[in-house]
Amino acid sequence: MQMDELTLMILKVIVSICAALITAYVLPYLKTLKDDKRYAMLFDMVALAVRAAEQTITESGQGKAKKAKVIKFLTEWLGGKGIIVSDDDLSDLIEAAVYQMKKED
Repeated sequence: MQMDELTLMILKVIVSICAALITAYVLPYLKTLKDDKRYAMLFDMVALAVRAAEQTITESGQGKAKKAKVIKFLTEWLGGKGIIVSDDDLSDLIEAAVYQMKKED
């Protein structure tokens, strides 16, 4: 009977250690993967919005108008998804998408 209690205690310790390891390492790793996927999706949408603005506003010297159109679209889209992005981060993403687009063209 005492061996069963010892086995049960060892199993409880092993399960506790596994739970601690999962909480400490696996869950944060999975969250990072989810965040990376979310960021990639956001950047893809920003790049798409930038390209759309380039196609719809063709006059030269309209950079501010294009950016305003992109910001308006993205703010509405993000709001509908419940995603909060600061104005500075959104501006940085737009600039990165413009840079990437010019580099590709």
